[in-house]
Amino acid sequence: MSKQLVVLFIVLTTLFSCTDVEKRSYQDITLEALSGLKSSKYELSSEAIREQVKQLIKSETSSSAAVKYVCDYYNADKPLVWIDRHGMDSRADTLLSFVSRVEEMGFKKEIFRVAQIEEDLEKVRNLDFDESSNSVNKVLARLEYNLSRAFMRYSSGQNFGFVNPSLVLNRDPENNSDTARMIYKHQFDVKMQHATDSFYKSAVGVAANGDLGNFLRKMQPKRKLYAKLQERLNSGKLSDSEWYTTLCNMERCRWNEALIEDNCQKYIFVNIPAFMLHAVDGNNVLSMKICCGAVKTKTPLLTSEIVRMELNPNWNVPSSIAKGIAGSIGYMQRNNMFIYDVNKGRLPASSASRERILSGKQRIVQNGGPGNSLGRIVFRFQNSFSVYLHHTSSPWHFQSTNRAVSHGCVRVEKPYELALFLLKDKDEDLAKKIKYSMTYTMKRDSEGNLLSSVAKDSLVSNVPVTPHVPVFLSYYTLYPDNSGNLVSYPDVYGYDKRIIEQLKPYAKRR
Repeated sequence: MSKQLVVLFIVLTTLFSCTDVEKRSYQDITLEALSGLKSSKYELSSEAIREQVKQLIKSETSSSAAVKYVCDYYNADKPLVWIDRHGMDSRADTLLSFVSRVEEMGFKKEIFRVAQIEEDLEKVRNLDFDESSNSVNKVLARLEYNLSRAFMRYSSGQNFGFVNPSLVLNRDPENNSDTARMIYKHQFDVKMQHATDSFYKSAVGVAANGDLGNFLRKMQPKRKLYAKLQERLNSGKLSDSEWYTTLCNMERCRWNEALIEDNCQKYIFVNIPAFMLHAVDGNNVLSMKICCGAVKTKTPLLTSEIVRMELNPNWNVPSSIAKGIAGSIGYMQRNNMFIYDVNKGRLPASSASRERILSGKQRIVQNGGPGNSLGRIVFRFQNSFSVYLHHTSSPWHFQSTNRAVSHGCVRVEKPYELALFLLKDKDEDLAKKIKYSMTYTMKRDSEGNLLSSVAKDSLVSNVPVTPHVPVFLSYYTLYPDNSGNLVSYPDVYGYDKRIIEQLKPYAKRR
């Protein structure tokens, strides 16, 4: 008789009950109501389950934030999530329908303890308990803990990423204080969301009482690229190196960035490994080559908005370069440079003081115009690195295969075309002024003074970009070309290697 009652309670509630359907008669059966059963083999105890969960926590080896939250939750004696007065319902099967397919993501099932969950669910459904390691309370405790553990790891990982790029990419021992004025040890500055206590708390609420399936579907990566990469991962045609590269770029698609290009109508996307820029406006795409930061002066990864275009900008020479030319007055004069002194303001190159330059009390500035290292136009956007997109006086670099040559800024191959792209309205008069401002010639004397006149009415120095256009400085070693075909690019900064190292504990190479 005792076993029959337990069969009625466990089998029915496990196989058929659901938290969002009408109340059923057996749902009034509580754990306490079964406590009078005499067989210890089937005697349920919420206190015993909680105690067994805490024993499992003591043996936990994972240091992930998701698992830590689960451990803290149960150690605080908060309500059980998967087992309630109705027993255990189909939520476990819903979760399993997602985590049992993690090998399609390239991950091991063991990370989510899928086999143990499946085994324990079978024990519950078959009443396969004993009075030792598989007692009813120990089995239910394992299910309670492992389901929460798998749920939190999966949902937070798919929604925010299993690797935190802010930690992995902002440690760059290759840079040193002699390489540039701005030291880019901080390389990743993309605004993104991370799993917080608020997220975990909300997830617990969904697991206990909400629409679990819908929630897990919403946790899937938002980028369209993810599905294309996952298909490639499971094609069975990849070498080990190709497989891990695909896994790495899938992880990039999980990072929950505040703004992604998929959600923008008009934007500029720079992919550093491809040395390419794509200016996208709906179905129209303007593509061009770029030069980016060298390995020792990497272009940082960031998202911002282009707010204005500056024609014929002055160039503040970085200290790493300035200290090499501080005593070369002739060189500075030939290259239209002047001195800016913190006390005296603008001075001719002949007034340069090497000591004051090295101490930071003077800086070398190159006049805007022909021959300026920034070229004839700069595209400005807010960021903490003082980097931007700009024209160049060294266009021959675009003919090279490896175009990682700059001090961090991005040089663009087609600056005039990019300027026209950024204009909201195709104002022909403004377009002519931009063209003239980028191409007029002028001569200066040895102190930088103009010797020839220009048509000043045809010049423009600043052009606001309204509305602002999003710009993404990104890093994908697998990315679609304009035809939608995935193309592989070299890991120029070695970022893939760092991310793959973090993913290897999860990875299951088929």
